[in-house]
Parts: sequence; structure tokens; C-alpha cells
Amino acid sequence: MSRWLADHCELHVSARGISLLRGGERIGLACQAGEWELLAAELPGCVPANARLSVTLADCWARYFLLVPPDGLASLRDCRLLLAARFEALYGQPADDWLLQADWQAGAPMLACAIPRGVVRSFAAFRLARLLPELLDRWNRYCPRLPLTGALCGNADGLANLLYWRDGLMRVVRQQRGADPDALLALELARLGAQPPQALFWSGPAAPAGWAGLEERA
Repeated sequence: MSRWLADHCELHVSARGISLLRGGERIGLACQAGEWELLAAELPGCVPANARLSVTLADCWARYFLLVPPDGLASLRDCRLLLAARFEALYGQPADDWLLQADWQAGAPMLACAIPRGVVRSFAAFRLARLLPELLDRWNRYCPRLPLTGALCGNADGLANLLYWRDGLMRVVRQQRGADPDALLALELARLGAQPPQALFWSGPAAPAGWAGLEERA
């Protein structure tokens, strides 16, 4: 076994369950997804103290939204204040209770993401290599190979997550429970007065008709 595998663990939190991969071995955990305090108590017995931990969360544990900076916004501090204000306006919850992240680009629309602080605290005792929800993780990996205009959607556990970008700029970030991906995309395109993109990508298994898995097209 390589040293990297021995020192690296991967944790995946789905809508209901949790799976841990340690050195190529799958480890069963007694706690369930959402039981964050129990997870924080159980993990130290499963993950070596010096290991680096990569965590991927199902999209149901995250919130996605579009952040459009006004003209003249340049400092990172101002971007963070805008990010917090936008989150609170959309979700009606205190921004301090969430870890807010964005693809910082002054003067361009940004994909933003929020993860509950209670989730983040579960991993406070470990060296985190990354902590990302699934859609954002896949976007980061495949974005450089995607065309300048397209859409990416995932629908797990009844929650649709849609990204639409045009000419290299993010235009739509929508998260809606129970939504049909084609209907959701059509609604957003109509709102923008935009034509359907030729490139439609699907995040996850069982891509619907007309959508291609990221691995197939990207």
C-alpha cells in the first residue's frame, strides 16, 4: 500500500448513510447522516490521528446560489459581506451558522455554496484535505473541460440542482426540491430569454434522456 493511501481517508455522507474508505478498505460506521455529534465522537476511532480526511457531502446538506457582485466591488472583505447578505436574503437564516464559499471573481457572477457549521464541526479534530458537496466537487473537477455555454444538473433524493453558464459566465444557480430538470432548465432559460444550450451534462448516475454524464462528454 502506498504511503498516500495509508495517510488518506475518504468520507462520503449521503442523504441517509455515511461510508468511510481508509487505505482502500471500507469501514462501517454506526451513526447515520445528520447525526453530526455522534459522527464527531465515532470518527476518531476509525481515522488515524495523522490522516488527511477528504469529505464529500450529498447536495441535500448544502445550499447553492448565484452571487452577482455590483460594479466596484473589489476587496475580499466586501465580497464576504455580500455573500453573507445574499445567503440570509435567500434562506432567511443567520449566515454565521453556515460555512460560506464562493468562486471569487471580482466583476463576474459567482457560484456560491453554504454548508452548516454543525457539519463542519464534526471534522474539527482532523486534517481536512477538502470538504465539498457533490455538485461543487464535480464542477471543480470538470469545469476546465466544459464548453463555454452549457448546463449541469443533478437530482438526488428528489432535490434538483441546476447550473447554467453562457460565454464562460455563470448565469443560473437553482436548487429546488421535486423539480424536473428539463422543466427547471426551460423555466430559467425563459426567464433569461436564452436559447437551450447544446451541451447538457448530468451529475450522478442514470442521466435522463438528452443529458450526458460528465464522464462521457467532458
